[in-house]
Amino acid sequence: MESLLVKNVKCGGCADAIKNGLGELEGVEVKSIDISTGKLEYSSNGNTPISTVKEKLDILGYPVNE
Repeated sequence: MESLLVKNVKCGGCADAIKNGLGELEGVEVKSIDISTGKLEYSSNGNTPISTVKEKLDILGYPVNE
């Protein structure tokens, strides 16, 4: 399982947008999103690089806090 800290997560709607958006990536499944911290946990089948996940999050408006 991978984890990232994501910016701009403020509510359940934000979490749903992330789940739906990352769900469009092959083999990526969101396990949890902590609204209070922005911690995103997801699994990947290994075919989708982390750079693709980060790029998708940027497009969705939830950039990774690096």
